[in-house]
Formats: sequence, structure tokens, C-alpha cells
Amino acid sequence: MLLAEMKKDVTKFAEVISKILEVDVLIVDNNLKTISNTYCYPNKPTPIHNTSIISQVILTGKTIAIEDKCNYDTCKECLDFKECEMKGFICVPILYKEAVAGAIALIVPEHKISVVFANVRNSIEFLERMADLLANKIQNSDDYSNLNLIKHEREMIMDSIDYAMVSMDEIGYITYYNKRFRHYFGGNEDFCGLFIRDVIPHKYITEFLSNYTEFSDRLIYFEKDSHHFYGFLSCMNISINGSRGGMLFIFKSISDVNTQLAEIGYNNTSITFKSIENGLIPMQVINEAKRLSVTAKTVLIKGESGTGKELLAKAIHTFSDRAGQYFVTVNCDGTYREMLEESLFGNEQSSQIVGGLGKLQLAHNGTIYFYRIEQMPVYLQRRLAEILRNKTISQSGMRSIKVDLRMIFSTSADLESLVQVGLFDDELYYRISENTICIPPLRQDKAALRKLLTSSAKFFKGKYNKESLSFDAQAFEALLFYGWPGNGKELDKVMDCIVSRCTDNVTVKDLARLNVIEMEDNKFVSIRDLERESIEALLAANKKKDDVAMKLGISRATLYRKIKKYNL
Repeated sequence: MLLAEMKKDVTKFAEVISKILEVDVLIVDNNLKTISNTYCYPNKPTPIHNTSIISQVILTGKTIAIEDKCNYDTCKECLDFKECEMKGFICVPILYKEAVAGAIALIVPEHKISVVFANVRNSIEFLERMADLLANKIQNSDDYSNLNLIKHEREMIMDSIDYAMVSMDEIGYITYYNKRFRHYFGGNEDFCGLFIRDVIPHKYITEFLSNYTEFSDRLIYFEKDSHHFYGFLSCMNISINGSRGGMLFIFKSISDVNTQLAEIGYNNTSITFKSIENGLIPMQVINEAKRLSVTAKTVLIKGESGTGKELLAKAIHTFSDRAGQYFVTVNCDGTYREMLEESLFGNEQSSQIVGGLGKLQLAHNGTIYFYRIEQMPVYLQRRLAEILRNKTISQSGMRSIKVDLRMIFSTSADLESLVQVGLFDDELYYRISENTICIPPLRQDKAALRKLLTSSAKFFKGKYNKESLSFDAQAFEALLFYGWPGNGKELDKVMDCIVSRCTDNVTVKDLARLNVIEMEDNKFVSIRDLERESIEALLAANKKKDDVAMKLGISRATLYRKIKKYNL
């Protein structure tokens, strides 16, 4: 800290010394710049030269006292010797951090010489005490400046953090809060000086103020006027030199937590519609899914096992405006009912759940996907229906919490039949079945199945370095006309087994030996019978012959020849 930066305080010191000793006082810094003086004509101070007495005091750090300037050689050499009105002179250094920060000088006129120099030791000690006080003032000013710098740096750091933060004094009055705190809790209101519990009257804050026991990441919901917060609260004490000197509260919103989890890939998805085109799922199904993706509507995906229902759900999420948020999967099959309920709605005491949150809360602003919804207990189905109706989650110990999430459901069952026999909640079915996407089984589209068989064989031949492996016509036709009840999952599993265990040319005998697809009476059904059954099933399901021919991957004329051949 420079003396020039505390001119107001330096001036007060000069005036006090001048009044006590009744002489003029001059205070300069270590650059020989006058900071304050008590001259009658302060605007016209005598310039201070490098050869002056004050300069010597600053250079040497030693006190100089001159009762008569005429007896002091340095004074006689001064350029202003004749014009200088002083008779005597006392100057002491201002020492700060083992350096000279400036000097205090008494300008003693002739009529004051006897008074000041009668006991010159007392006069010097008085000036030295004043110099020490001024040095302490510099220290205090430096400390204050450093504290302000630290405070400014702290505020910059707090404002740069994505979480809401608020600091308080030792009893709970707000000293600072960052921009995110203002965003969550109160528009244009200035919170500084307010009691934190008046701003956020929540039981966890009251608890902390009563016992000062620190805690981290407690789930809270707070709503006041038009502002609400849903997320985690951490409360901690601020200690200064071992003593409690304040508090710091940190608020992490659910959305911020979800975004961070998504950024590090926690259960996130990168599946797109482009990545599943020309695969398991027909284009007309993908186009319908795209249409629903850009809405906020609940979607039900129906299809047999292995048809790619989860892939389609993830692609819907990625194509929607929630793509940057969390995608949460709930497997309703094979999960014990109480564990399923806890995973959905959360349990603050559970270490197995992120922050005690349930998956419904983690999916806030994102998408939650329920796999095999028909396996969920009916009492939980009813709670889901309530969430879809009210857009809120009810949790033990907390009031209802507003949530913004998109639900996607999948099933391989006939939900309408389950509703009729009381095995599926009718309200939930009503709310999820409005926008239903049906994925057909592979066996209904022979052209698409042919492509999948070819691409799957190519993939696994590359993995096992068996590029020369081939399938004879009968073996390939047997695979083409097999029913594939497990659809795409079963197809890949079968092809992996075939390619890994066969060499050269794959025949029907190889398929029988490997037992990779179902047989009737331990023998394959003939290719003729497989083809006849396939054509007969497609004719029953499709009114237009062109559609049947397209799905079989043959021309309309070839289809008519086969119909005649098999008497269909």
C-alpha cells in the first residue's frame, strides 16, 4: 500500500501532530512526493530535492534532528537555503515491512526552536510513535485491500460456479450470494443482510441453524411465489483460524446433476434414427417415431422380443428436444417389487441410489423408458398414472414435486386383454396407448430379413476372420423361412454361433448339428413347407398381393406362380 493511496488518513495524522506541537508538519512518501503538509500555503510547497535532509532520512532510515540549519552543511548546500523559512528540523522515517515507506518532518520556525528542542528526545519519540501508528495504518489498509481482493476473487469464483451458493455470517445473515442463487430464489430482490431462514424457510435450514451440524446433498423441494427449487442442499461451516466465522450453503438442481451425469456418459444414449435405418425396424415405423419424437407425448412401443423396442425408444429421445438431458431405463421384468418401487421413487437412506434420488427424479427434463411395462405391479402402475395425470411426484416426507419428463413404454403383451382381466391398470393403459408404435416381427418381411441375414453373416465373418465362409442355398433358405421368435437378438446369436463353429460352406446338416434353430421331430421342415407356410401367413395378413411380394422379396408374377404351385 502506498502512502499516496491513503492521503485522507495521512492528512489527519499531519493535522494532529501540527496541533499538538504547534509547528508545520510535512509527510512525504519514499518517492519524495508530498502527501500532506500543514503549511499556510499548501498549494505552493517547497520542492524536495534528492540532496535534502528528508531524502537522507528515507535513504538511511535514520532520524535526523537539526536545531539550526546554519550549522548543518547539507542545509547550507541546499539550493533553497536562502528562501527556506525554517530554522530547525526534525525528521523520522516511516518504517513498514523492513523498508522505508516515507518520512514525517517537523518544520520548526525560529520562535519555536526553544520549545521543540528543549527536550528534543521527547519530540523525536512522539514523532516515532506517530510514524509507527501510520505504519500500522498502512498495514491495516493493506489487510483491508487484501480482504477486498480475496472477497472479490471469492465472488468471482462463486459466480463462475454452476451451483447456487450463499454465504452468511456466524448467525445466519446473508453476506453474499451468486447469480445462480438469485435465479433460483428471487428475481431482483437484494438478499444481503437478510436472515437466510426468512429467504428460504425450509426445515433442513432450520435444523442446521439450530445445531450447526454439517450435511451434504440432502434432497429438497422449495417453492415460494413464482420461484421453486428442486435438488440437493449442502450446508457447511466456515472456520477462520480455528473459530467458526460463518456458513456456506450450496444448492444443486436436479437438472444440473442430470446434465453432468449425461456429460460423463452415465446411462446416456447416442442411438439415432440414422443408426437404426436399414436394420431391424422398417422405415414406416421409423418415420412414425420421428413424428412423435418432436412432440412431448407419451409413447407406447409394441413388438415381440428382440424387435428393437429399446433402440427405438433411445432414438426417439435423441431426436427430441430433450436429447441433452438424461435417458433413464427402468426394467420392470425380474425386479423385486420393493426394489422396483425404491428405484423409481428414491430413498434418501439408500446408498445404492444417486443422492437418494429415484429414476423418476433423475429423469427430470429428460426421458424415462419402461421396458416390459406389463410386468410392473398394478399398484405401481397406478402411481405412474397419477404422475401422468398431475405432472407431480409424491415422496415420503416431502410435498408433491413438479416434474417435467417424457415417458416411453414398451411391451410384448396384449395390454388391452390384461386390462380386461384386471392385470393392468386401465387408467395407465388409457394414458399410454394413445400414441402406439408397432414394430412387426422379422418373419413378416422376408426382403428385410434377407438383408439382415446377409449383413449379420458379413459382420461375424469379419470378427472371426472367415471371409471365405459361405452358405449353400438350402441352408440360407432354411434361415430365411425360420420363424425367428426372438427376432433380431436371436438372429445375431444364431449367426454368431454358425460362423464361429463352421468352416467353408454352411449346409442344412450343419444347422441341424449345431441345433441353433428350432426343429420339428428333430428334423428341419422342408424348404417347400417353410415357404408355403410363410406365403400362406402373409396372404392372410395382407390384402394386397403387391405387399406380399414385396415382403417376400419376389416379383408379383413369381408370387402368383407359387400360389398356384402350393394351391393357396
